[in-house]
Amino acid sequence: MPCGVCTRGARYAFAGPAGERVLRCTRHAIVYPGVRDRALQVAAVVGLVLFAINQLDVVMQGGLTAVVAGKIVLTFAVPFSVSTYSALQVSRLG
Repeated sequence: MPCGVCTRGARYAFAGPAGERVLRCTRHAIVYPGVRDRALQVAAVVGLVLFAINQLDVVMQGGLTAVVAGKIVLTFAVPFSVSTYSALQVSRLG
């Protein structure tokens, strides 16, 4: 079964806006609006909490360095990745 966007084989199936089955390859499944938007919401909430716990004191004291900025990016990237991975595992075909 081909992806609904390109010619690659579909590995994931999602419910479309009208309840139809939408097939996507891995690349297009990652940016599928339902997956992407939920992952961004999770990353915003969980990332903000983790940022407050782990780096807020350093930033408030003026200690924002390139290393701290990198840690902040990872603080938001990890929940985004976990949420995306989880959504894809649930939607995987066969």
